[in-house]
Amino acid sequence: MTVNFVARENELEKLEKAASLPKSSFIAKYGRRRIGKTETILHFCHKNNLPHLEFTGKFGESRASQIKSFLRQISKKDPAFKTRKASDWLDAFSVLEDFLDSVDEEQKFVVFIDELPWLDTRKSGLMPELADFWNKYASRKANIILIVCGSAASYMLKEVISNKGSLHGRLTHKIPMRQFNLHDTQRFLSSNGCKHYSIKSITDIYMALGGVAKYLQSVDCSLTPSQAIQEICFKQDGLLVDEYNELYTSLFNKAQIHLSIMNILSQRWSGLTAVSIASLTDSSETIVHRALSELVASGFVSESEKFGNKKKDKLYAATDFFSYFYNRWMSGSKKVTNWEISASSHDFSIWSGYAFEKLCHSHIYQIKKALGINGVPTTSHYWSYNAKDKSEKGAQIDLLLYHDNNSRNVDIIECKYYDSPFTITKEYKEKLNSKRQVFNETTNNRYNTRVVIVSPYGVKTNEHYNEISPNVITLKDLFEPEP
Repeated sequence: MTVNFVARENELEKLEKAASLPKSSFIAKYGRRRIGKTETILHFCHKNNLPHLEFTGKFGESRASQIKSFLRQISKKDPAFKTRKASDWLDAFSVLEDFLDSVDEEQKFVVFIDELPWLDTRKSGLMPELADFWNKYASRKANIILIVCGSAASYMLKEVISNKGSLHGRLTHKIPMRQFNLHDTQRFLSSNGCKHYSIKSITDIYMALGGVAKYLQSVDCSLTPSQAIQEICFKQDGLLVDEYNELYTSLFNKAQIHLSIMNILSQRWSGLTAVSIASLTDSSETIVHRALSELVASGFVSESEKFGNKKKDKLYAATDFFSYFYNRWMSGSKKVTNWEISASSHDFSIWSGYAFEKLCHSHIYQIKKALGINGVPTTSHYWSYNAKDKSEKGAQIDLLLYHDNNSRNVDIIECKYYDSPFTITKEYKEKLNSKRQVFNETTNNRYNTRVVIVSPYGVKTNEHYNEISPNVITLKDLFEPEP
């Protein structure tokens, strides 16, 4: 399949700004594997006609093997360096400096070191020499763009971005790479032949695969969305059949705790505290906190405070759509084999309702834009109240949007994933009014509340709709671009 490069405008803008500076730049780029880091950098080089040297670390390879590959890439650019040898990274960067001395100083030259964490093996000696290369050579020239890249975000943050040693404060730019939102997912799929897919179909794909470029690239547009997911996730040689374990083991050392945490969080849509996670994984809180910080840094987990919780307990929730999909449909006792049948089942209807809530949580910008409150600072939460006895009512709110501007405004947002306009029945109206009442009572009526309903095709107008008078957001609103 031919892949047309789309999106990543913000990342490209930062790279192009670096290229326009009258001095060298040192850029750190990070994000999960298969998110499109390498493709973005190579597109930047080709678009701007910039000569570049690309070197990619190899997982599990020895230092000697990595250095040999490093020199090979230099010799491909200039055969005069074919006989050069290096016994360590000091020698290797010395060869690189000699090579760069031979390039045109009037033009920017990109040195792109990909998968840096895989190069920095135990006792490799890489990082001090990389620091010396930048501090004593590249930073003193005006034409070098040094880009280091890694999928292990926790490593990149600790060893490069927040380095306490010789690289401290040396970066000129840092560029995180996140998943596509719905808007860019549609652009990506359309550019590769899926223009005929409806936004509802694209949403179904997104809730299974997320906005990961490599996953989306594998969608066969000649198939229906359900058939395409069957090929990718359930066929014996499908791209994502073994992806889940490989994803986490390639990113984290001692990844079993990360996998255990993701397995648990993928069953708990609203999230859990670190204490609860430690208990469920039978691990110490110290180990769990360390793994959670790495998962947050890598974009797999979000961290937030419980709304109105005076203890300021942190709530951790999975944000990776594929992890949710894998744990429900691709593993365990509920593993399925025929996705076309499962995608039309009652179980899927229930699951997709929760997945749509998660999707709304990940598209807060679009929801705020539809509500006309883009300029208002907000925080989003799941919210629930468990009745203490039979005299009370409990309640759960899909998405609570709190306005952080002293207005005391709160949006109670209901997410309803249907194939047709949602109908507010008398029963649902009473349930919604009860939620609102419980929230008001448990928060001592401190807030001004309004009801918002997010549903793909809107909400039917009837007597119950008129009584509630909700703000309505459709799927089309969620496909709006971000600045």
